[in-house]
Amino acid sequence: MSAYAEVIIDLVSHAVDRPFHYSVPEQLQQQLKPGQQVTVPLGNRRCQGFVLRLLDETDIENLKDIISITDQDPLLTGEQLALLHWISLHYYCRKIDALHAMIPAAFRREKRPNRMKVVELTPQASEADLKRAPAQNKALDILKEQGVLARHKLIQLGVKAETMRALEKKGLICYRLVPMEAQKKVGNSSSTEPHLMLNEQASCFSRISHALEQQKAQRILLHGVTASGKTEVYMQSITCCLDLGKSALVLVPEISLTPQMIEHFEGRFPGRVAVLHSRLSVAEKNRQWTAILSGEAKVVLGARSAVFAPLKSIGIIIIDEEHETTYKQEETPRYHARDVAWWRARYNKAVLLLGSATPSLESYYLAVRGDAELLSMKERVTPIQLPPVEVVDMRKELKENHRHIFSRPLLEGLNAVLENDEQALLFINRRGFAGFVLCRECGHVVRCKSCDVSLTLHKDRNIMCCHYCAHEEAVPEVCPGCGGVKIRHFSAGTQRVEEEVRKLYPRVSLIRMDRDTTSSRSAHDYFYRQFKARKASILIGTQMIAKGFDFPGVTLVGVVAADTTLNLPDFRAPERTFQLLTQVSGRTARGPRGGKVIVQTYHPGHYSILAAAEHDYPAFYKQEIENRRQLAYPPFSELLRVLFTYNEEKAVFDAANWFAGCLEPITNELELLGPAPAALFRIKDQYRVQIIIKGEKLSGLAPRIKKLIREYHAMKPAWPVRLAVDFNPQVVL
Repeated sequence: MSAYAEVIIDLVSHAVDRPFHYSVPEQLQQQLKPGQQVTVPLGNRRCQGFVLRLLDETDIENLKDIISITDQDPLLTGEQLALLHWISLHYYCRKIDALHAMIPAAFRREKRPNRMKVVELTPQASEADLKRAPAQNKALDILKEQGVLARHKLIQLGVKAETMRALEKKGLICYRLVPMEAQKKVGNSSSTEPHLMLNEQASCFSRISHALEQQKAQRILLHGVTASGKTEVYMQSITCCLDLGKSALVLVPEISLTPQMIEHFEGRFPGRVAVLHSRLSVAEKNRQWTAILSGEAKVVLGARSAVFAPLKSIGIIIIDEEHETTYKQEETPRYHARDVAWWRARYNKAVLLLGSATPSLESYYLAVRGDAELLSMKERVTPIQLPPVEVVDMRKELKENHRHIFSRPLLEGLNAVLENDEQALLFINRRGFAGFVLCRECGHVVRCKSCDVSLTLHKDRNIMCCHYCAHEEAVPEVCPGCGGVKIRHFSAGTQRVEEEVRKLYPRVSLIRMDRDTTSSRSAHDYFYRQFKARKASILIGTQMIAKGFDFPGVTLVGVVAADTTLNLPDFRAPERTFQLLTQVSGRTARGPRGGKVIVQTYHPGHYSILAAAEHDYPAFYKQEIENRRQLAYPPFSELLRVLFTYNEEKAVFDAANWFAGCLEPITNELELLGPAPAALFRIKDQYRVQIIIKGEKLSGLAPRIKKLIREYHAMKPAWPVRLAVDFNPQVVL
């Protein structure tokens, strides 16, 4: 048996960012496996570590012994161990950072749960009369239909904990613990049948099922307009995959999309779906992870981090709304779920299916040049086709002395919706009441004292808030700059839109969805269900309402300010604008009454707005890809951003200049931009300076740049300046 083991220490430190060799005591040699968690000595203390591989021999002398095996079952599969090395190199991070991204923290540190609590009726329940307690009566009806149900499933179905406590006190329900392996027996047993697919759907599914049967790595881009039935194609592709004895992984971009998707997937694949996202409780995340590891869950649905789910024998990976920036992790390790998914597809000889009405430039370019297969669905599955879009020139509104944040066409549209008992979505991609507070006498803008950004007015609390560092202060009555009293608010946000709607329609019920109103764990699900049940006539929100939601009652979408993303100092700004406008436009005309879209803008002639108004992705792509080609931006190059942050400006520039000097010999054939201040030069009192390397196939530089990063961190005295490396960043602010 192997006498030595290579172990990565579970400490987040550059000093231990390398494998350590240990001897394996004879009594552990039969038990030790790669991927297991172990306790090892490091200096004078004990640490946790993970076995990367077993060795028959080593050149290192005087090795210490592994102390014990922490968990008999490996936490890392062979695939995950290989992926760990790739992520560390590809995204310039420590191996332990990659490992932490793969396994939930509580799962690493605590004894794994192997039992779950289920709820069942007692014999007395059959004689109970609870007509005066409708919530309790509803819970009993659910249990009578289901028989036995996991407690967390009952909560997902809308039964509150206090309702269960009341029923337990009356002796009508009881709890018992069952092994986790029994989860599939206590899950939702109801099932929904596949829908009949139309011609385009059937054609795309036929091609995907053929690819699945080939069982080789393939990348397919499914470009389908909004409401073209992509979800049904996903569902039937998963069914085909399961019939072949494989498992399926489905990624969605936002937590807010998860409630609706859970309904679809658990209805179609009852008892076989695990859900993973950041808002799960620790116990629930552990429960889901265990179900995946045990093989009970064959379908995993989740947000970005679910790409690391420990599924075995993957047949298909689906990324819905593949263009979304939320698939890029902004903290270490700065991975892109789309790239990780393609790595896993190659490893498993699986199909990677990328779906979107507005594909990313990178994915569409791959399809155009033949590195991915392009499937198109240009027609909606509903009788109502894509809605007409009216672009309103807000400059003209101003010239004609209409100064309201809602243009005259939008006001007319809202009036018609409310008169006809329909629903409307009002979209503005900025939360708060006003984007900035300005003195009209001297032009002074109230800015954050710790960040180079203006403070946003939140009128519900009458404070100004920084959306980067959360600094808050009272709204000034006089100008801090000149002492003037003409303080005004500019650039509307979701709160301002809500206030204006309430002024216009005081008796109309409305819902606002933004980061301020959806901070609680169940808020997304609650608002989604309320609006779907027609409990509100108007939904106001940021980009979290722009995609995925299917509300047949919505006949009007109003884009209050289409220029919010267009004016960002980012080369992807036109692409983001086109995507957002197209996605939010797709939320209407999904029911029998049809619908329309009204877009308010100060740039009515911009190609991204014109193309979105015509639902014309090819026209947008043709213009945007040529701009990227001329400027050598992705997909014609790769970017590597090295960001330096510290609270002293000189120290930040000194560190960046030293690093740039070391880069020059290894990047002589590439374009080196900077060091230069980042667009947001100061955040939370931290100055930010960046270097950007631009060129083709930057991954070849990874070993040398990682070596340079190690040298940087090993400098004596150590640099106090934080260094972060981001490969192909999605945002460069």
